[in-house]
Amino acid sequence: MDIDEIVSEMEELRGRGYGEYVTVKGIKTRYFVIGSGSPVLLVHGFGAFLETWGFNILPLSKRYQVYAMDLPGHGLSDKSKGCYTPAFVTEFTSDFINVLGIKRTSMIGHSLGGLICLNTAVNLPERVNRLILVDSAGLSQKLPLRYRLCSVPGLGNILMKSVTKPVLERGIRRLFYNPNFLPDEILDVVVAISQGSGAKEALLSMLQDNVGLTGMHPEVVMADKLHLVKSPTLLIHGMQDKLIPLEHARKAYHLIPNASLKIFNECGHCPNIEKAAEFNEAVMAFLETNESGSLSV
Repeated sequence: MDIDEIVSEMEELRGRGYGEYVTVKGIKTRYFVIGSGSPVLLVHGFGAFLETWGFNILPLSKRYQVYAMDLPGHGLSDKSKGCYTPAFVTEFTSDFINVLGIKRTSMIGHSLGGLICLNTAVNLPERVNRLILVDSAGLSQKLPLRYRLCSVPGLGNILMKSVTKPVLERGIRRLFYNPNFLPDEILDVVVAISQGSGAKEALLSMLQDNVGLTGMHPEVVMADKLHLVKSPTLLIHGMQDKLIPLEHARKAYHLIPNASLKIFNECGHCPNIEKAAEFNEAVMAFLETNESGSLSV
């Protein structure tokens, strides 16, 4: 899939509208649903929103009923402070599924979304059919320094205020193996939503709920709970991810009982975007088979 096809697919998806809302735990939550078949829930990463699945929703919807949402504090969902602990977000995800009448779903989580899906799979295994973790957070306490510094009261506010449009653009481009991968029209959409009203405050609150100077709070890290995952699991990771090293996924692969690992070369933190066609193919193959335990590079 070349970049022109990706842009065309994004434009087609955006043309279908993203205007559906549901109230979950008192939070007005934006979501999108398309397709028919078994449900698949897409959970985006930190600072992201449902549009970041724009290269995956339509292909997956050809065989599945695909749901994507803006997490609390993200995108066009309500922004608030003090509601971003792992326990809250896991309960929120369960309630979101309940409100939409879904009894059991496969879950695909990217980065922070991977941590949320993993938490759900461990604590509410009856709700999760298959689990796909994409460059997932929560597999180690380690985090880049900029996130840890934001956890410091006062300093975090200063650092967040310094995130101007050019700074944000550079940060987004660093997530990719090819920093020029995203065309300007898509980057502009990402930046505009990321700088929406209340977005920075919500993200700072989330960081301070879950991160300290030494990294993620111990209760947030899932490494010692991976053996409790009962769902068949596919770990997907970009080999050149500078945010969450590939080593984290390799270790998790050996700790989750029924796991497979798919590694994309020449790929950064967002394989669902940078390797969209290959990503969609790997996800579809995993959702459709009972086989596990393969390692691909």
